[in-house]
Amino acid sequence: MTEDTWPTSPSGASRSAPLPRRPGVWTMTGHPVIVEALARSGAAFLGIDFQHGFLGFDEVARAIQIATLCNVPTYVRLSREHVAWIPRVLDAGADGIIAAMVTGVDDVHRIVAATRYQPLGTRSYGGWRYGLRLEPPDPRQIPVQVYVMVETPEAVESVDAIAATPHLSGIYLGPVDLALALSSAYPAQWGDVGWERAARKTLNACHRFGLSAGTFAVHGLEAGRLFHEGFTDVVISSDVALLRLALEEHLRLALNENTSTPCHDRDEERKKLP
Repeated sequence: MTEDTWPTSPSGASRSAPLPRRPGVWTMTGHPVIVEALARSGAAFLGIDFQHGFLGFDEVARAIQIATLCNVPTYVRLSREHVAWIPRVLDAGADGIIAAMVTGVDDVHRIVAATRYQPLGTRSYGGWRYGLRLEPPDPRQIPVQVYVMVETPEAVESVDAIAATPHLSGIYLGPVDLALALSSAYPAQWGDVGWERAARKTLNACHRFGLSAGTFAVHGLEAGRLFHEGFTDVVISSDVALLRLALEEHLRLALNENTSTPCHDRDEERKKLP
C-alpha cells in the first residue's frame, strides 16, 4: 500500500454511494486458535471485547496480531470510562475502537480525541505495533476507525449531534442495554415500539451523515434481517455464543438420531449437517 492510497475515515460528510454490508464476528475469549478460526471465517471484521470479554491486554494485543496477519480488520470494544486504554490498543495495531455506553456529544469528542495525534487530538505517538505494522509516513494519516455505541435514552435523543462529530466512523446500536433502559422486550425485538423508534432514529442519523450503522445479532438469520432493515455492520455472533448454539444443535441431533438406521443411510445424513 503506497502513501497516496491510505484510506481516510469518515468526517461527518454525507456519502453519495451506499455503504457495503459487513458481517462481523466477535471474540469474548481471545484464545489464539479461536481468534484465527474467526479471522479465517470470511467475516469482514473481528470485534475484540475488552469491555465484557474474559481477556486482558496481553490477550487483546495477541488477538489483534493474529487477525492482522490474516488480513482482517480488528475493532476493540471498551467502556467509555476506559478512554485511557484507547491509545494503547491502537498502538498494538487495532484498526479501530468501539466505545460503549456513550451518553452524549462530550463523551464522543473525548473518545475521538484519544484516537488522534496532536494537534487533532490527545494521543501520544507510540507507533503502529511499535513499527511492526506498516503505517504512512505521516502518522496523522493512519486511518483509525472510531465507533460509539448508543445504549441509553439520552444517547438516542442526542444521536443526530453524535453523528455530526468529525472523524466518527459509525454508530452501533446496543440491543441489550438499550432494551433494558427502555423497558422493552429482552432481548430487543424488532416491532417493539420503543426499540424500533430508537433504531430508526439511529439509522436515519447514520445515513444522513454517511456513517456505518452497526448492531449485534445472535445468529445469521437475525443478522440478515438487520441488514434488511438498513444496518451496514452486523456482528453475527460471538465465539462463545456460536459454540453454545452449535453444541445445542448437535446434541439435539445426537439425541434424536435413530440408531436403527443403517450405517450408510446415517452417512448420507451426516453430509447434510452444518
